[in-house]
Amino acid sequence: MAVSKKTMVVSLALIVMISIVMSTTEARSIGVGAMEGDRPKGCGPGSPPDCKEKAANPYKRGCEPSQKCRGG
Repeated sequence: MAVSKKTMVVSLALIVMISIVMSTTEARSIGVGAMEGDRPKGCGPGSPPDCKEKAANPYKRGCEPSQKCRGG
């Protein structure tokens, strides 16, 4: 099965256009500063040595053992 001349010309033109766009695009990387907001407040480089970070999502059982809602 042969490729038509029209398909070949369109494909080459598309490759050239994509190459031009890629060469003129300025890609920027995400720096460390973008992730600073995820750090917990209070513990950092200048914090006291006894500073302990708390878990973001502490485990909660959902009901007390005295309620026996989980077969306990």
